[in-house]
Amino acid sequence: MTGILAFIVVFGLLVTVHEFGHMFFAKRAGIMCPEFAIGMGPKIFSYKYNDTQYTVRLLPIGGYVRMASKDMEVNPLNAGMRINIKLNDNDEITHILLDDKHNFQHVEEIEVVESDIAEAMYIKGLKLNDNSEVTYHFSSECYFVENSELERIAPLSGRFETKSVWARFITLFAGPLFNFLLAFVLFTILFYIQGKPVDEPIVGTVVEDTPAADIDLEAGDRIQSIDGTSVDSWAHMTQLIQEGEGSPQELVIESGGDTHTETLVPAVETTELPDGTEQKRLIIGVGRDFENGIIAPVWWGIQETVSSMSLIFELVVNMIGTIFAGTFSFDMLNGPVGIYKVTESVASQGILVLMNFTALLSVNLGIMNLLPIPALDGGRILFVLYEGIFRRPLNRKVELNIQLIGVLFVLVIMVLVTWNDIKTFFL
Repeated sequence: MTGILAFIVVFGLLVTVHEFGHMFFAKRAGIMCPEFAIGMGPKIFSYKYNDTQYTVRLLPIGGYVRMASKDMEVNPLNAGMRINIKLNDNDEITHILLDDKHNFQHVEEIEVVESDIAEAMYIKGLKLNDNSEVTYHFSSECYFVENSELERIAPLSGRFETKSVWARFITLFAGPLFNFLLAFVLFTILFYIQGKPVDEPIVGTVVEDTPAADIDLEAGDRIQSIDGTSVDSWAHMTQLIQEGEGSPQELVIESGGDTHTETLVPAVETTELPDGTEQKRLIIGVGRDFENGIIAPVWWGIQETVSSMSLIFELVVNMIGTIFAGTFSFDMLNGPVGIYKVTESVASQGILVLMNFTALLSVNLGIMNLLPIPALDGGRILFVLYEGIFRRPLNRKVELNIQLIGVLFVLVIMVLVTWNDIKTFFL
């Protein structure tokens, strides 16, 4: 149950922050957002506020912000259809009533001859009272009304494609950007709570009934050397312990200004991985020292975020390299099932470990979404940059076909990764 709750919180937080980034800058640019969705598939919850339907959907495989565009406008008006319309003082349509479940007064009934809600924004029809032909254009705030529910028709000025290249670029980039900002916030909070790990080989804590406790190591002691090799960092100390393969090791320790030598035998710690296998490593039973501060954690949070971005970008590039080298394996990727199993394992180690994992996952989500794949933010950004460079948009039919290929590619990868996760964890 803890694993399920942790997964829902982590998934919900990452997707909500990512999609909120898109929606925040879209609305700042004047782009209408008819829907803000967490998850995919059937709706399990919805709430409408300020012309945006906020929905939670069944499948935890992402989310989206549906932005108004010409391609998104579905015209429910067919020739011969009888409707009621509400006009303003300028004879512009404010409401198109698709059924009789409404309380509007002073409406005009017409039979539709033709209509365009994508570009020209008008309805041509025949008045039923005198059979005269009329043409009415939409007001800037025009709604379809059906089953007493209002759905606003996006005006041309509220559509994605009518905005500047810069407005569209920042709207698309904002999702990954907000993921990086979330990582920074989480890292900063972590540093405020527990401090920043000191890189030097200085003992911060000693665990009882471990090899370190047996030789009376204390907090503040510095490990100068192991088996004659000078230790220059905590990572170096860990490496030398692992390289000792469990044999007795001689440590030179500086304690309270004095130096002495002790011999210990590392213990073996066994950890069960999410896939059910066991991982063994050597430990001596010490924890790192931490430094604290008031302003410093903010700077440390920036450093850790940039460092994580660099590391994950390098891992992604290396993974792409394995595709061309013929050494790629789906074991390198985790789908929703794999992420759930890892989250479950991490959650069992405490809230701080889960926060650190969430920050890293947020950076990973931001990097992956910037890949130049048409179905992702990175691919859509490429289309916008193309228009900015060549001063004209890519042929719309070509762009839609490329995006379709991108969507199919992502869906195939998602299915294969999920199946691989199921085989790894359950079969």
